[in-house]
Amino acid sequence: MISRKNKHASNEQISNPSSVTKDKCFFRMPNSPASNFVLEVLGAGADIPNLPQRKKQVARSTEYEVTNDAGFPLVSMESRNAKIEIEISDIDKLAGSNKAAKKFFVFTLMKINEQALYDGKLTRDYISFSLEELVNIGFYQSVRSARTGFLSAMGTLTSIKICGSVKQSKQKQHFVKGLSVLFTESWISKGRCYVRLNYAISWSFLFHYFTILPHYYFRLPNRAADLLYYIFYLARQHTRELERQGYFTISLRAIQQKLQLPDETGNNNPARTIRQPIEDAVQQITDAHNRFYPEDHACILTIYSSGASITDYLIDGYLRIAFTGIFQKTFVSISRNTAEKIEASQKRRAHITEMAIASNKAKALRDTACEACIDNTDEQGDF
Repeated sequence: MISRKNKHASNEQISNPSSVTKDKCFFRMPNSPASNFVLEVLGAGADIPNLPQRKKQVARSTEYEVTNDAGFPLVSMESRNAKIEIEISDIDKLAGSNKAAKKFFVFTLMKINEQALYDGKLTRDYISFSLEELVNIGFYQSVRSARTGFLSAMGTLTSIKICGSVKQSKQKQHFVKGLSVLFTESWISKGRCYVRLNYAISWSFLFHYFTILPHYYFRLPNRAADLLYYIFYLARQHTRELERQGYFTISLRAIQQKLQLPDETGNNNPARTIRQPIEDAVQQITDAHNRFYPEDHACILTIYSSGASITDYLIDGYLRIAFTGIFQKTFVSISRNTAEKIEASQKRRAHITEMAIASNKAKALRDTACEACIDNTDEQGDF
């Protein structure tokens, strides 16, 4: 028997959904393997030494390693298309402020894209935003708490260094060749926050693709926000499935790792420490989505066998995610645009191949003609 749980809240409207407009229905979120790895490291927090072992359960084709040779934890990952290292100069900062730092990292990438990036290159070396904006998007409840949160989160983000290479396509590869900070300093002046960007590195390393995020992302509790980000990060990679069948799936084991939930081995109460946090996060996302987007649903079903052990729940269970309205249209559009680009690229390659074949044939004919001329000349001389 399969248990299917789909918890929908009422369509109660929030009092002021000011950021949801016809012109801008969601945040535009840049991402890449490098930016996603930063979020994984921030999410691991003080549990970074256990990150490689945890990731083995869901990412067998990617190697993770944590070393401490230089006195600072160095976390590395290597996959078929990426090799990235992150150094944390003060791991104690991650233990207390990593939750806020994750959301601030997402927020700063959005602001960099809006204010300081063009064609993969920085047009200026800083971003700025008001403390009031952090309150308006639901990140904080007051200007005072926003000030404290900003200073704490940026204390974490300015302590992180990154380097590596990421292959975006056969023709494109981006590098940060030495361990470098992303954010060199931050400050607040007259109610406005400023973040200085490292102008010396290639920011294309962090900006490969774009997905979308609903406006309620910053209002969610931390685990629900992490799950929402993960859903939309993966949705960008499953656009064809969303167009073809209307949904895609995520294993509960992957969600356990993404939300940094405890291991089930030796766990005295896995229902409370693993299953309930997943169900709570799904519920919180569904409630918020129905309030902000009553006509554009994100349907999240938790599917698993009733009576399953916690291990079977994690191995065999999954979330099934389907979108309607503007979200479905956006991902279908991304899918079609991607397909068109692939088709255009294939046609260009085919044309180049045809031109090369034609050129080789022409060269062969010229060579044959020249050999014939030489033969005729030789014959005339002998005559």
